[in-house]
Amino acid sequence: MEREREENKKGFSNTGFTLIHKGFIDNWTKIIGTGPTMLYFQLLSYCYGHKKHAWPSVGTLAKRMGVTKNTIRKYREVLIKYELIEKMYKRMSANGDYQTNLYQIAKSDKLPKLNHIE
Repeated sequence: MEREREENKKGFSNTGFTLIHKGFIDNWTKIIGTGPTMLYFQLLSYCYGHKKHAWPSVGTLAKRMGVTKNTIRKYREVLIKYELIEKMYKRMSANGDYQTNLYQIAKSDKLPKLNHIE
């Protein structure tokens, strides 16, 4: 109980977690780099349970990672290139304006095979 309060004071949520396959950490980080890896982790954190889609804004991702929006876009292109995510389309708001992108995320235990990349 005391530990939970301590974590909450630090700004951490005491609910939820994101599973990352060890093979992703061991292999993919070397290929795509740490920035795109962290973006993948951020996107995956939105995909709890059996969800495969996420739709955070570029601004939200930039704020969460402490980088610029352009950096997020650059990292996103790396993830798309290696088929770790697929940018589906822009989500529309109720008034018809474009709001945020919708991404389909490849779960870390179902990633593209490395042999066609290396």
